[in-house]
Amino acid sequence: MKSVLARPVAAAATIALALALAGCTEGTRKTLGLTNTPPDAFQVGTEAPLSLPPELGQLQQPNPGEPRPQQVDAAQEGANIVSPQNAITAPPSNTTPGEQALLEQAGPAPQGDIRAQVNQNAMIASKPQGFVSGLMGSGPAPQPTVNAPAEQKRLQENQALGQPVTTGATPQNSNQSQGVFQRLFGWF
Repeated sequence: MKSVLARPVAAAATIALALALAGCTEGTRKTLGLTNTPPDAFQVGTEAPLSLPPELGQLQQPNPGEPRPQQVDAAQEGANIVSPQNAITAPPSNTTPGEQALLEQAGPAPQGDIRAQVNQNAMIASKPQGFVSGLMGSGPAPQPTVNAPAEQKRLQENQALGQPVTTGATPQNSNQSQGVFQRLFGWF
């Protein structure tokens, strides 16, 4: 008779325990080990390899609490990796003839301040117009864009004539929009 009563009591206890654990807070789940806690990718660092001096008697005595001398600070190492000085590397000085031919086919090198120009153009293009500027059609003029069909035609003509792609002016569209008064009256 005891075994007959023990099974329902054990089943009820199991269900009660499962419900109690399901209602636990995140802290309790973490304490009981019920949640996954993967390591933080930004806090994981590599350990310096162990090395032994030629004579073991030359080892320095360790100082408790001090970092190991060969230990690299993970935060400093990450900052060094993403610093602009380390991100931009100089081009290799010795190029093979194949690399040189590829660079010549790619065309002229971009201007030195091209990134600043692109950022300036993006800032002007994304800046919303004010109310009065919208009415009058004034404000900062956005940079013109390339007229794609006309540019394609120009490139095909240059190719057919055997001329370099840099021959001729690049056709551009003006991105200046007219204000309300300009569209209504056409005076300005």
